[in-house]
Amino acid sequence: MAFVSEQDLYCFMLRGYHAFDECISQQWVREMDEVIDEMNACHFQPSRYPNVRMEPRYDEDEKLIQIVVRNILEVNKIFSDLIDLDFVLPWIVTLLNRSPRLTENYGYFRNENRPAGYHAVRDAGKTQNLHHQGIPQIEMVKVMIPLMEQTPETGTLSFITGSHLLDMKPPFDLNDVDALPELRALNLKAGQPVLFTENLYHSGYPGTNIKKQRRTLFFSYEPSHHADWFVSPSDEFIETCTPRQKKLLRRPGRWHEDWSDELKQIGKGAHAVIFS
Repeated sequence: MAFVSEQDLYCFMLRGYHAFDECISQQWVREMDEVIDEMNACHFQPSRYPNVRMEPRYDEDEKLIQIVVRNILEVNKIFSDLIDLDFVLPWIVTLLNRSPRLTENYGYFRNENRPAGYHAVRDAGKTQNLHHQGIPQIEMVKVMIPLMEQTPETGTLSFITGSHLLDMKPPFDLNDVDALPELRALNLKAGQPVLFTENLYHSGYPGTNIKKQRRTLFFSYEPSHHADWFVSPSDEFIETCTPRQKKLLRRPGRWHEDWSDELKQIGKGAHAVIFS
């Protein structure tokens, strides 16, 4: 049973990313914004958020430029249901083509623009997109969810489309957005997820008119034997999750699970998400 159409799959493999038409509800976005407002109000004080890693960056005047909040799942339960969205999960299972697990989750909150710095995650410089039978088998996919409208003007996610197909670093200045070929800066609604392979060169497009904190969430998925990046969700947090989420949060190991039942239930609308 196919859970992603051949046409959509082909376009993803060609471009390296997929922007979903669906969005999470705007009420959900507003509630997450309220949580992040509270974090800003207490200056992201680490002692208030156990098992969460704060990575701030300041300018020369000690003004906060940006902050990465690793393991944002444990900041507030409101973020938990983002890890297995019904319209996204079938893509994750299909593209990895092995038992998936969530290896990274974080919030990226930026107050000022900075140079782009396009980058990709490669295995010894090689890309892996297909296995020996020509079926997608990607090593790492990432879901990005903007919590505000993002455009090239405000700053947004951007890609060197097709770069995941080449086993070479782009021979250009990776901070010079005007020099990079096939560069695509996305126009996204608040709550509109984007899925991409980490083999694809990507970066935050600097933008020219950032008027408020640009808030973005990221979730990384890899095959089951891959370890967590930076911070692992606690056992106590995992116990509060749904059975489907617990499958994504299992500790690393070479285990294999069949996801067809969960995906079939999604097809029947058993875990419907309310969209805006």
